[in-house]
Amino acid sequence: MTSQLNQAINLAQSLSLSEQLELLKILSTIIQKTHVLETQALLEEDNTDFSADSFRKSWQQAVTGQTLPIAQIWEGIDLD
Repeated sequence: MTSQLNQAINLAQSLSLSEQLELLKILSTIIQKTHVLETQALLEEDNTDFSADSFRKSWQQAVTGQTLPIAQIWEGIDLD
Protein backbone atom coordinates (compact mmCIF):
# COMPACT_ATOMS: atom_id res chain seq x y z
CA MET A 1 0.00 0.00 0.00
CA THR A 2 1.13 3.52 -0.70
CA SER A 3 1.59 6.03 2.07
CA GLN A 4 -1.26 8.12 0.62
CA LEU A 5 -3.58 5.12 0.82
CA ASN A 6 -2.51 4.44 4.39
CA GLN A 7 -3.19 8.07 5.28
CA ALA A 8 -6.63 7.92 3.66
CA ILE A 9 -7.46 4.73 5.56
CA ASN A 10 -6.34 6.24 8.86
CA LEU A 11 -8.39 9.35 8.17
CA ALA A 12 -11.45 7.26 7.27
CA GLN A 13 -11.11 5.29 10.51
CA SER A 14 -11.09 8.51 12.49
CA LEU A 15 -14.44 9.62 11.04
CA SER A 16 -17.80 9.05 12.69
CA LEU A 17 -20.07 6.35 11.28
CA SER A 18 -22.23 8.87 9.42
CA GLU A 19 -19.12 10.48 7.90
CA GLN A 20 -17.78 7.07 6.89
CA LEU A 21 -21.09 6.25 5.18
CA GLU A 22 -21.00 9.59 3.33
CA LEU A 23 -17.41 8.90 2.29
CA LEU A 24 -18.43 5.43 1.09
CA LYS A 25 -21.17 6.92 -1.14
CA ILE A 26 -18.77 9.45 -2.62
CA LEU A 27 -16.06 6.85 -3.23
CA SER A 28 -18.59 4.54 -4.86
CA THR A 29 -19.63 7.30 -7.26
CA ILE A 30 -16.01 8.13 -8.08
CA ILE A 31 -15.17 4.46 -8.71
CA GLN A 32 -18.20 3.94 -10.95
CA LYS A 33 -17.39 7.03 -13.05
CA THR A 34 -13.74 6.02 -13.38
CA HIS A 35 -14.70 2.48 -14.37
CA VAL A 36 -17.13 3.72 -17.03
CA LEU A 37 -14.55 6.11 -18.49
CA GLU A 38 -11.83 3.47 -18.59
CA THR A 39 -14.16 0.89 -20.13
CA GLN A 40 -15.28 3.35 -22.81
CA ALA A 41 -11.69 4.26 -23.60
CA LEU A 42 -10.74 0.60 -23.99
CA LEU A 43 -13.73 -0.13 -26.22
CA GLU A 44 -13.05 2.89 -28.41
CA GLU A 45 -9.40 1.96 -28.69
CA ASP A 46 -10.18 -1.67 -29.56
CA ASN A 47 -12.88 -0.75 -32.09
CA THR A 48 -10.70 1.84 -33.78
CA ASP A 49 -7.73 -0.46 -34.08
CA PHE A 50 -9.84 -3.35 -35.33
CA SER A 51 -11.80 -1.21 -37.77
CA ALA A 52 -8.72 0.45 -39.20
CA ASP A 53 -6.90 -2.87 -39.54
CA SER A 54 -9.95 -4.56 -41.04
CA PHE A 55 -10.47 -1.74 -43.54
CA ARG A 56 -6.80 -1.72 -44.52
CA LYS A 57 -6.83 -5.47 -45.12
CA SER A 58 -10.10 -5.37 -47.08
CA TRP A 59 -8.91 -2.43 -49.19
CA GLN A 60 -5.67 -4.23 -50.02
CA GLN A 61 -7.62 -7.34 -51.06
CA ALA A 62 -9.93 -5.28 -53.28
CA VAL A 63 -7.06 -3.38 -54.92
CA THR A 64 -5.11 -6.56 -55.68
CA GLY A 65 -8.17 -8.41 -57.00
CA GLN A 66 -8.34 -10.89 -54.15
CA THR A 67 -12.13 -10.92 -54.17
CA LEU A 68 -14.83 -13.52 -54.69
CA PRO A 69 -17.75 -13.30 -57.11
CA ILE A 70 -21.05 -12.48 -55.33
CA ALA A 71 -22.55 -15.80 -56.46
CA GLN A 72 -19.72 -17.69 -54.77
CA ILE A 73 -20.08 -15.77 -51.51
CA TRP A 74 -23.71 -16.89 -51.13
CA GLU A 75 -23.05 -20.58 -52.04
CA GLY A 76 -24.30 -22.96 -49.38
CA ILE A 77 -26.35 -20.38 -47.52
CA ASP A 78 -30.02 -21.33 -47.21
CA LEU A 79 -32.30 -18.33 -46.82
CA ASP A 80 -35.38 -20.45 -46.08
